[in-house]
Amino acid sequence: MSKHCTIYEPTEENLDICAQLLRDGDVVSVPTETVYGLAGNPLREESARRIFNVKGRPLLDPLIVHFPEVAAAKQHIELNAAVEILAEKCWPGPLTMVVNKKKSIPDIVTAGLPSVAIRVPRHPVFRSLLRRLDFPLAAPSANPFGYVSPTLASHVASTLGKRIPAILDGGPCELGIESTIIDLRDPDRPAIFRHGPISQCALSEALGGIDIDDHTAGKADNKAQAAPGLLTKHYSPTANVHLFEHNTCPTRLSEITHHTNEAVVFNRKPAFGPTSSHTFWLSEDGKAETVAHNLFELIQRLDQLNFKELYIELAENKGIGKAINDRLHRAAAK
Repeated sequence: MSKHCTIYEPTEENLDICAQLLRDGDVVSVPTETVYGLAGNPLREESARRIFNVKGRPLLDPLIVHFPEVAAAKQHIELNAAVEILAEKCWPGPLTMVVNKKKSIPDIVTAGLPSVAIRVPRHPVFRSLLRRLDFPLAAPSANPFGYVSPTLASHVASTLGKRIPAILDGGPCELGIESTIIDLRDPDRPAIFRHGPISQCALSEALGGIDIDDHTAGKADNKAQAAPGLLTKHYSPTANVHLFEHNTCPTRLSEITHHTNEAVVFNRKPAFGPTSSHTFWLSEDGKAETVAHNLFELIQRLDQLNFKELYIELAENKGIGKAINDRLHRAAAK
C-alpha cells in the first residue's frame, strides 16, 4: 500500500508512467467525463481485487470495464443489435451497457454473474491512457465504498491518497455524475439500471421507440448486483442528508440557517432575500445539467466544512433530474 501518492498532469511522459503502473498490476485514479475512476486491469484477477481492496468495495458490487472503442470490446462480450445501435449513437460517452460476457472477463469483475457492464468513455485523457494499453480498464469511482463520488483530483487525494500510487489530473469532471446504465442482456427487453446523463427517453428514441423498463431499484443489498449503483445506500457523505421537494423550502429554514452544524442546499440561488453562511446553491439559474455538475463537489466541500446535517432540495424529476434524485435518495438512505 502506497504512502505517497503522486498527482500527475496529463503530459505524454506522465501518461506513460501511469500506463506502466497499470501494466505492472497497480491501480491509478483517472479522470472521466462523469467522475474520477480507480483504474486497474480487469483481465488480471489480482489487479481487479486490488480495486476492491483499496475502495473497501464488496465483491457483490460489479465493476464497469472501459474500452477505447467498440472493436476492442468485441472479443470480450456477446454483441447484439441493440448494443451496436447504442454504441453507434452514444459512444464515446456516458452510457454503460450490461451485456453477456465471454470467459476472458474474470468473475470477480462481474460479481460472479455471466454479464458485464462496459463503456467507451469520451474524456480525452482517459482515452489517451486506454490507447497506450493492450487491455481495457475497470474504473469504479475513486472513493471509499459508499462515499460521495469524486469530481476533482483533490477529492481522490483526500480519501485514497495514502492507498494508491498515482492520480492522473484531468481537471474538473464535465458531467459530475456517473454514467447511465442500461441492461441489454436481452435486447428485446432493455431496462434502465441507473439513471444518468443520457435519459431513458433518449435511449428509447435511439432504439426506435421501444419501451425501456426502470429497474433502478436493484436487488436485495446482500445479493450479487448486475450493475454498480444499485445498492440502497450509496454516494453518502459523513453528514446526514435530508431531502425536501423541488421548488419548496424546508419548514424550519430560519432555524437551519442559524445552526452551526446544519446547512441547506438549493438547486438555484434563492430569490427570497439575504442568505446566511449556512445557505448554498448548486446553480445560479436552476439548470439541471449545472446542478448535476456541481452536486458531488458541493457535498464533498460541505463535508470538509464539518456540517453534520445537510438539507438538500430534490431536482425536477425528469431528464438528468432523475439521475440527481437517484443519487440524493441513496445518499439520504439510512
